Amino acid sequence: MTQPQTDGPMVEGADAGIDDDYVAGCPITPELARQIADLADLPWSDGKVTDGAMRALGWRDNDVIETINGFVTGQGHVVYSDHDGFYMPFCHYYWVGGEVWTTDEWGALPGWSSQKGAGREEFDGHVDAAVDRFAELLGPPQCDVRTEGRATAIGPYSWRYAAWRRGGNALVIGQVPEGFSLYQDEEAVVYIGALAEDAPFPEAAEFRDFLAP
Repeated sequence: MTQPQTDGPMVEGADAGIDDDYVAGCPITPELARQIADLADLPWSDGKVTDGAMRALGWRDNDVIETINGFVTGQGHVVYSDHDGFYMPFCHYYWVGGEVWTTDEWGALPGWSSQKGAGREEFDGHVDAAVDRFAELLGPPQCDVRTEGRATAIGPYSWRYAAWRRGGNALVIGQVPEGFSLYQDEEAVVYIGALAEDAPFPEAAEFRDFLAP
């Protein structure tokens, strides 16, 4: 998959050439949730340990998204590994059309499916399902907050962040802008990153930067 290119910032609210909104997802299975929960116990400052653990799960080197170093799970999720943490998108909310994103590339990826005409309700539903999946393993989130944000090109947003402590790490389900699309795409991710055991969870408005890959 080639990341879209643009010559300048997107004008929010511009709708010329937009075909429709889409939501694409790759569900988190119970087995994958268990694997990720186990990975959350590892020292994510040591890339040799974490890379070795992901290879031991049978995950292959990323051959799906250009310019991204990482792995691909058995279900088709791409895990970014070029920073100190685990970052795995499992859902995207985006519009297709205009000059930046002309085709439904997320829905065409192996293991993924998309719904044309879907919106924020469906996007949030994928997040809620992921939180429920991990809650089955880990119990209710130890932190569960929602932040009201400004309007993006897609529309106004209210993002949810649910988190669990795993020793010196936090395992988070959250929503952020997809980094390559200039707000044409929002994504929901599973994130593992360092958080000292005596440190508080980020405030709702701070989670976006906490999850930044």
